Amino acid sequence: MPFSRIALRAGTTPVFRQTLSEILHRTLVDFFGVPPDDCFQLLDEYAPGQRVFSRHYLGGPRSEGFIWFHITAGRPRSTQQKQQFYHHLVHRLATELSVRPEDVMVTLSFTQPEDWSFASGNAFSLANGE
Repeated sequence: MPFSRIALRAGTTPVFRQTLSEILHRTLVDFFGVPPDDCFQLLDEYAPGQRVFSRHYLGGPRSEGFIWFHITAGRPRSTQQKQQFYHHLVHRLATELSVRPEDVMVTLSFTQPEDWSFASGNAFSLANGE
């Protein structure tokens, strides 16, 4: 049950955003065991000056094409799952969208089942899903 927020530079095309969304979701399904119909994403575009980021801190050099994925998920994943996810996400973005690997940053957060309510004011329980 991941929720993903993706920060992009302003002006990306609808095709780019759709493909980016599909790549992220496919990679979550393949490496985090996410159900295929469990897709919740926000794609946020920012005008020049509205994204402040270091061009070289722990990576880079980052360009204006920098993309930040923040993913909140309901159950923790192993270090190996995380590493495979990072690797394959970057590889797919580079191959399918020509995104530079240096321009991809990912942060993960994990929560408890009771931290989610998908609808009708009902708390999520493990008996109902992930």
